[in-house]
Amino acid sequence: MNNTAHNELGAAKAKGSGAWIALGVLFLALGAQVAAAGAGSPVLMIGDSMMRLPGPSMERELARLPDGIVASSFAGIGTGLARLDAFDWLAKMDELCAERHPKVAVVALGANDRQPMQLAGGSGVVQPGTPEWDAEYSRRIGQAMDRLQAGGCERIIWLLLPPMRDPVVDAFAKRIHELVVAEAATRPAVKAHDFSKMFVDRRTGGYTERIMDPNTAASILVRERDGIHLSPEGARMLALALVKEYWQ
Repeated sequence: MNNTAHNELGAAKAKGSGAWIALGVLFLALGAQVAAAGAGSPVLMIGDSMMRLPGPSMERELARLPDGIVASSFAGIGTGLARLDAFDWLAKMDELCAERHPKVAVVALGANDRQPMQLAGGSGVVQPGTPEWDAEYSRRIGQAMDRLQAGGCERIIWLLLPPMRDPVVDAFAKRIHELVVAEAATRPAVKAHDFSKMFVDRRTGGYTERIMDPNTAASILVRERDGIHLSPEGARMLALALVKEYWQ
């Protein structure tokens, strides 16, 4: 309790029931201020090419909210956690947090990471599909989450990869899913967000390029022709769903 509230509490005890009502109004007002500050906290959307379209879509949708949320995005095409030697995502996270002071981060990483990884200190190279690769990649996921929290992010929404058209790529995406979920489970501030159900075939539960609009029955293209990325309309749908779940 801050000093103002403490002093008001003492005054209320001395003055009787009318003062208690006034005190209740005071606490409601303070609570509303805290809620509004949290709702309007700066948001940073970051990731690889999977964030290229959803990031700007989220900026637009968050800007439409009455709280006037400051939102910005950064997408590093062809980057990921597997090749920190080519693009140091951990250092980039530090830089973006220092520049933009986000309280919430939305992250999309992993789509480009099915490749060998150099271990720290040049102690060797690990290959995808091995326990050693999983252990190193998990460590990097955890590092990324911790760096964002250290940079001021009070909440991290880590987007899991959606189903992929190619079976090999899809199996890799599922493994990344498991590693991210495991790391997020040890960090209360991190939410592993699975949006797969929005974009799956209703009959098979697997990959599809198109889904049916439940309102018009029209066919909507939600994935790019590469079988990996979301289409512009898919990105918009994801942005709307995220804003509805976490900001409304």
